[in-house]
Amino acid sequence: MDRGYFYSLLAFFFCVIIFYVVFSIVAPFLPSLGWAGVIGVLTFPLYRRLRAGVGGRDTVAAGIMTPAVVLTLVIPFVGLTFFLVQEATVAYGFLEKIAADGGKSLVESIQKHAVVKPWLNRIEAYTGPLSFEIDSRLFPEMKEVATKVFGYSKELIKNVFVFIIELILMVITLFFIYRDGENVQRHVLAIIPLTEENKKVLVDTIRRVLRAVMYGVFLTCLVQGALGGLGFWVAGLPSPILFGAIMAVCALIPVVGTGLVWLPGALYLLANGEIARGAGLIVWGVLAVSSIDNVIKPFFISGKAKLPVLVIAIGGLGGLASFGLLGAVVGPIVLALFLALFEMYRGEVETRGKGAGGGNS
Repeated sequence: MDRGYFYSLLAFFFCVIIFYVVFSIVAPFLPSLGWAGVIGVLTFPLYRRLRAGVGGRDTVAAGIMTPAVVLTLVIPFVGLTFFLVQEATVAYGFLEKIAADGGKSLVESIQKHAVVKPWLNRIEAYTGPLSFEIDSRLFPEMKEVATKVFGYSKELIKNVFVFIIELILMVITLFFIYRDGENVQRHVLAIIPLTEENKKVLVDTIRRVLRAVMYGVFLTCLVQGALGGLGFWVAGLPSPILFGAIMAVCALIPVVGTGLVWLPGALYLLANGEIARGAGLIVWGVLAVSSIDNVIKPFFISGKAKLPVLVIAIGGLGGLASFGLLGAVVGPIVLALFLALFEMYRGEVETRGKGAGGGNS
């Protein structure tokens, strides 16, 4: 074996081992580092203005900006997380009762209801016998979601010390992102084997998609969840904040979205004789919760993602399932970077093909 080749191979394996060890050390804190990065990128324009106002002193500006962000964003989110523990406990008992028989009794009561039954008979004349198997499966699924939220929140409280350490790490990381973020970005871009134009494309893609996801998708989902929770509260259903949070997640799903949560709640009210509340929740769900994204999304989007809705939905839901809440933000960015790199490669191949064709002619 050639000695140079052997040394290159040895150096490659050595680098792989080093990267693996570094990843193993950093992996437990990746959510904290990731959220610090997301918050840092979104608020960096404000930091630049603050830095200009204090005479360009990075440390002073970072020292002011970091606690301001913590007071504005982090502390309210932590309080909401702990409050969800109580909500999840109530919701679990509610869904446990409904899903005890797989939702069969609820479906039967809906089918026999004096108001619902005539409509079902009319529909069956066109579609044949209907089964509410979908609805009977929704309540057990919602129960499973509530159980996961309850378990996660309970585990969070049990590991308060670890949570505080991760929160402190996130705040410290945010400080250094403000102070040294631009220098780190230059160093990272310097080692990427791409042209300056392509590097700029990657940086612009990350910023554009992140802002579009956070402002255009994430905040829209939060508004839909808040409206859905308000509807549950007015209708007298339990745990409106928890179910509002679940609706915020379901809002990522195209077409059906929040209807996966508010529709079973409305059916439950109808089955228990609460006709006005059930019908009101359906009207609220259709006109306000499910349709509001068409009104507010243009106001939230500061930069267009330039991505198909399906890509954002797959990235958000896939990232959420794989990496938790942070994955809902990172997923679309990863897919956008993949598509950007694919376009760069395709353009390079086409350029080479044209060059080869011109040479042959």
